[in-house]
Amino acid sequence: MHWKTRQKMMKLLLGGVTFGFLAYQWFPMVIMAVLSFTDPEGGVTFPMRGVSLHWYREFWADSFIDDFKPPMYRSLMLAVMCSVTTATLALAAVQAMRSRFFGSNFFFYLILLGIMAPGILVGLGMAFVARILGIPLAWYTTTFAVHMVWTLPFGMLLLMAAFNRFDHKLEEAALTLGASRWTTFWRITFPLVLPGVIGAALFGFTLSYDEFARSLFATGSEQTLPLIVFAQVDRQLEPTLYALGTTTTVISLLMIGFFALLFHIVRRRSRSDVAITT
Repeated sequence: MHWKTRQKMMKLLLGGVTFGFLAYQWFPMVIMAVLSFTDPEGGVTFPMRGVSLHWYREFWADSFIDDFKPPMYRSLMLAVMCSVTTATLALAAVQAMRSRFFGSNFFFYLILLGIMAPGILVGLGMAFVARILGIPLAWYTTTFAVHMVWTLPFGMLLLMAAFNRFDHKLEEAALTLGASRWTTFWRITFPLVLPGVIGAALFGFTLSYDEFARSLFATGSEQTLPLIVFAQVDRQLEPTLYALGTTTTVISLLMIGFFALLFHIVRRRSRSDVAITT
C-alpha cells in the first residue's frame, strides 16, 4: 500500500474517532437544548411536544422557590474571581520558580497536590479548618479558597509551558542594554507569555464555574449553581433545568470565545511588533 494511501486512511480514521468523541460529548447537550424549547405540557420526554419559550420565561421569572438566578450569579462571580486570581498567582509563582530558590521543588509539588487530592476531601478539610478557626462558610471565602487549590496548578503548568517556549536571550539582551528587571518583565517577558496568562485565566473560569465536589462542604447557605442543580435533580426533574443548562452552556461558550478573541488580538499584536522591529 502506497504511503500516501496509508496517510489518507490514517487521517480518515483519526477524523472519525475525533468526530465520534465530539458527538458523544455534545449529543446530550444538544438534546437538552432541544427539550428546553418544549411547550408547558411537553415535560421531559423526547421527542418533544410543541415548541415554546415557556421554560425560559419560568427560569428568568422572579420566584421564591427554585430561583436559579442568584446561584448562577454567584457561580459567575466566583468563576471570575478564580480566573483573575489564578492568572495572577500562577504568573507570580512561575516567575519566582525560574530563580530556583531553596525549596522550589517542594513548593511545586505542594501546589500539584491540589490536582491529585480528591476534591470532596479537600472541601471537607476546608470545612473543618473553617469551623476550628471560626470562619463562616461562604462562596466568596471558603469556596473560593478550595477552588483556587484546584485551578492554580493548571494555571501554573500552562504558564510553565509558555515560559519554556520563548527565547530567554531576549531578556538577557534587555538587561544588557540597561533595562531594569521590572522593565524587562513588563516590556519583554509579559507580552511573550501573555497567551499563557489568558489560557490560565480561562482554566480558572471553566474549572471553577462547574465545580461540585470541592464546593459541597465548603459552601454556606448561599450555594453555587452546581449544588442547586444537584439538589433540584435529586428532588424533581423539570424542563427548567434544560433551560438553565442551555443558558450556562451558552455563557461558557461566550467566555471561551472571549478568551479566544483576546488570544487572537495578542497574537496579531505580537506579530505586528515583530514586523516593525525587523
